[in-house]
Amino acid sequence: MAESSLEERCVEVLDIPDDLDDEFLSLYFDNKRRSGGGSVVSLERRGKHALVVFEDAETAVRVVSKTHVLQNNTLTVRRKPPKDPGKLLLKGLNPHTSLDHVELYIENVTGMNYETDFILYPSPNKDLVVVHLKNPLDKGL
Repeated sequence: MAESSLEERCVEVLDIPDDLDDEFLSLYFDNKRRSGGGSVVSLERRGKHALVVFEDAETAVRVVSKTHVLQNNTLTVRRKPPKDPGKLLLKGLNPHTSLDHVELYIENVTGMNYETDFILYPSPNKDLVVVHLKNPLDKGL
């Protein structure tokens, strides 16, 4: 196996139709001619999303560079975004939820203080809020 990190060998697949079988999806990404892929180490699916791990990073780069259409459905394939323990994303918020309520929620869940421990950044539509932590969360939380 190539000497590349797990993150470099992973791709995220989005917009997977419910009726698309996991084995078919794995075989597709294992087929270099059809998908640009190669040896699939693992495929973990959750609903309409999947994480595909390839044997080497070059395969992941090739797969991301192509357009993928399966059973007349276009799949979105991208590099897996890196995790940042200093940031949280709250999504699916009611746009009418006040930042004060979000602040109170974060304080109650984390035990942190808004004035000293974190900053809130709402999206323009107010349905997302990025919580920037001044100190990353402890894994036990």
